[in-house]
Amino acid sequence: MKNMTETVERYTSAWNEKTSAEVKAAFSSILSSEITYQDRQTPLVRGLDAFVELVMSSHEKVPGRSFSLLAEPEYFDHHCYYIWSINIPGKGQFTGKDYVEYDDENKMTKIIGFVPTL
Repeated sequence: MKNMTETVERYTSAWNEKTSAEVKAAFSSILSSEITYQDRQTPLVRGLDAFVELVMSSHEKVPGRSFSLLAEPEYFDHHCYYIWSINIPGKGQFTGKDYVEYDDENKMTKIIGFVPTL
C-alpha cells in the first residue's frame, strides 16, 4: 500500500465482503500474516485465517451489517488511529475506533478495536 489511508480504506471495505475467499483476498494485501486483533468483546485473534473467521462470524451474528470509514486516519511512525461506523439494518449506525500498528509495507500487524456495545 502507498500509505495508511489506503490500507485503512481497504481494510474497512474488506469487512463488507460476503465470502471468506473475498475477505481473505482483500486482507492478504493489507494485513501481516501474523496479524493480531482484540477488542473488549473478542479474545485475542492471531493470524490471517483466524481473523477471516472472525469477520465471517460477524456476518452470521449481525446479518446485513456494513462498515464505513468516518474520517481520514491519523498515523505516524507505525501507529495509526481511525474512526469507523457499523450500520445495522433496523438498529441504526454505531461508531467505533481502532488503534493499529503497522510495518514498513503499511501492512497492519496489530489491531485493537474499540467496538460499540450493540
